[in-house]
Amino acid sequence: MTIPDSPAASRPLAGALTGEGRDLALTRTVPAPARRIWEHVSRSDLLATWYGTYTGDPATGSVEVTMTAEPGEASTSEYTIHACEPERRVTVSSSMGEDSWRLSLELGAAADGPGSTQVVLRHHDVPREMLQHVGPGWEWYLDRLIGAVTGGDIPGKDVWDSHYMVLSEAYGALAG
Repeated sequence: MTIPDSPAASRPLAGALTGEGRDLALTRTVPAPARRIWEHVSRSDLLATWYGTYTGDPATGSVEVTMTAEPGEASTSEYTIHACEPERRVTVSSSMGEDSWRLSLELGAAADGPGSTQVVLRHHDVPREMLQHVGPGWEWYLDRLIGAVTGGDIPGKDVWDSHYMVLSEAYGALAG
């Protein structure tokens, strides 16, 4: 699905419901090897270029993540690491206020051939009434990740309304 009359109209909606309609999965092809993408997910200094930072040792099964990309005061949450296969997959969960989030990032071979990676960001058990907010948010974060990994543009909050919130209606429609 594409959105007419918006900057996002040049590409299809990255997200779709999977897992019997309970998971929101956003898929992108990134012109970079999985190793480079993994570094931007697993190293705090590179994670900071698009999402936030973490403290602690991931080998313990949890880290403290401080989200620094969003406006306002940075918030810190404990992230529990449920699965970690370097350069392939990580699954984490976190509680933010009263909400609990379980997320997976999967890296695999892209149809574009060597040098490209398919990235699937999966928000598990996303409440259907939150799709209109969660979908655009993950689109923004994926664009930030891709910009950081490739040396391209990293979108800021200045384009949030014009480039991402225009996707709200389409994401809300996924709920049926």
